[in-house]
Amino acid sequence: MKLCDDMPLDPYDYLRIQVQLDFQCKRCGICCQVADPIDIYPKDIRRLASHFSISVEEATEEYTIPHPSEPDIRAFKASQPCRFYDEKAEGCRIYPARPMVCRCSPFLSPGQIGLEGIEIYEDCPVAVQCQKRIENDLDLLLNPDAKTRKKLEKALSKMMQFE
Repeated sequence: MKLCDDMPLDPYDYLRIQVQLDFQCKRCGICCQVADPIDIYPKDIRRLASHFSISVEEATEEYTIPHPSEPDIRAFKASQPCRFYDEKAEGCRIYPARPMVCRCSPFLSPGQIGLEGIEIYEDCPVAVQCQKRIENDLDLLLNPDAKTRKKLEKALSKMMQFE
């Protein structure tokens, strides 16, 4: 199993998958207000188009701009705060169609891939709470048995299939 097409899973990947599975977002919206840019992949654009019943071209034009540092992807036009975060409702107005980076935040987001360790986003109160689990169970999380590895790989595969 691989996290990306060309990267095999390492112990920290298993840790990130487990902690992401345990993560229970409180919908505070902090990540929605500080993320800049918000990465948009081709599957994200297709999902947005479907959500809004528009063409991929219209979704690309309406909601994205060229990514400032990644030539192969795009970014949301308005991301600080995200134009789709509804502060009154405390949630994402496009939750079923939210981008991959939002689905994988905070522990499986692209910024975590390849780290030898795990980054705790201190702006996220739940991520900070997860840090205690990581500290208490680090050896277990880094060394899952074969059955647990298979379960985590299956969960990762399911997380990445969102179209």
